[in-house]
Amino acid sequence: MSNVWELDEKNEPKVGWCFLPERALAAGDVMLAQKIALETDEAAVLAIANRVSTRPPSRPRVVRRAW
Repeated sequence: MSNVWELDEKNEPKVGWCFLPERALAAGDVMLAQKIALETDEAAVLAIANRVSTRPPSRPRVVRRAW
């Protein structure tokens, strides 16, 4: 779940972070757990989080055919 984005001075995504609680939770509970974890010990969280690219995924090219 790569929904944690670190922003630069222009409020543009600088880096994304992916980390989840150890057990399955509802999406809202996951976000709350992430918020609490970051507020409590940001350095420890970022040490275990996976770094995510800020570039959007490439879309497959659309081939149009004239019939």
